[in-house]
Amino acid sequence: MSYEVNLNLIKETRRQRGISMDQMADKLKLANRSVYSKRENGLAKFKPEELPALCSILELSLNAIFLPKMSTK
Repeated sequence: MSYEVNLNLIKETRRQRGISMDQMADKLKLANRSVYSKRENGLAKFKPEELPALCSILELSLNAIFLPKMSTK
């Protein structure tokens, strides 16, 4: 079984914690807000090495941010 990042959980948790996309980009050491926005909105993927920091910032466990990927067969 494969998994995908739960982008809705990431977005909602970031908003609930009052963290802006600019702040997330800065904390994850990304080039700018646009890079973070593309990842949060599913237009680009989070790099595996970014996920532990992302979880730490949002106070989530790594297990919490993954959803089973639905088969497209």
